[in-house]
Amino acid sequence: MSWSLGVVQTISACVRLFTPEGGSVLIQTPVYSEFYDMTEAWGRKVVESPFVEEDGAWTVDWADFEAKLRQCDLFLLCNPHNPLGIVWTPEELRRMAALCEKYHVVLVSDEIHSDLIFHGKKHTPTATVADNVITCISGTKTFNLAGLQASAAVFPNAHSKEVYDRFWQRMDIHRNNAFSLTAMEAAFTSGDEWLDQLLPYLSANFDYIRDYCAANIPQIKPNVPDATYLVWLDCRGLGLSNQELHDFMIQKAKLGLNDGVSFGRSLSGFMRLNAACPRSVLEQAMNQLKSAVDGLKR
Repeated sequence: MSWSLGVVQTISACVRLFTPEGGSVLIQTPVYSEFYDMTEAWGRKVVESPFVEEDGAWTVDWADFEAKLRQCDLFLLCNPHNPLGIVWTPEELRRMAALCEKYHVVLVSDEIHSDLIFHGKKHTPTATVADNVITCISGTKTFNLAGLQASAAVFPNAHSKEVYDRFWQRMDIHRNNAFSLTAMEAAFTSGDEWLDQLLPYLSANFDYIRDYCAANIPQIKPNVPDATYLVWLDCRGLGLSNQELHDFMIQKAKLGLNDGVSFGRSLSGFMRLNAACPRSVLEQAMNQLKSAVDGLKR
């Protein structure tokens, strides 16, 4: 295991170190926008394997996944998935890892949301079902400590770890700051009560969004996640283009949501909402959204 300034920094370093110049990186879309950014920042090509969506459920297109994977040098897996909130089963993870091994593709698993699991689901660390995995972990999402910049990377072998460590040492970056290490230790050793209270609160927020939209904004269909604190909103019922939807949320609803197109460049009509906030803030946001949607009907 090695220290890291953050999961994004680890992903960036892995793309740089474990793919050739001009190489290709597979992502499953929609997915965390930094997967695009960190790949393209190093001059690598993004290869998209879109999820199949049917009646609000998103699943892997396995034929497409395998066909795309064999063209690539590295696969960025989001486990659990952001923004769809998918909790991968051990069987799904084994299948992905086996295909990566078959085609000699480096597998990097972003597991930053692994403590935020709901509805009786259970997180399976990818490295527990496969040997060829670089795992990115952190307590920053769980305990709201992102500004401290602390995480870790777990490697499948000494050589990969040595390559990674040497990369940071060349820049004279040898460790996390002492404050972040102390905060992480405190969070993971004494934060059980916080997490035990957080999870049902977030789950109730998801239910509130689902019920509010069903009763007041049926044009918007939220995907209730099994993991993370993020809700994927299907806004296609509003009949707006991506730019129109972006402007509508900011100018009419007065909300700062994430544009769906940044998670999947071929997508249209989606937004991502952060539900990790007090219920009062969420209620205000949903009321503003309803008023803005009502204004479209006039």
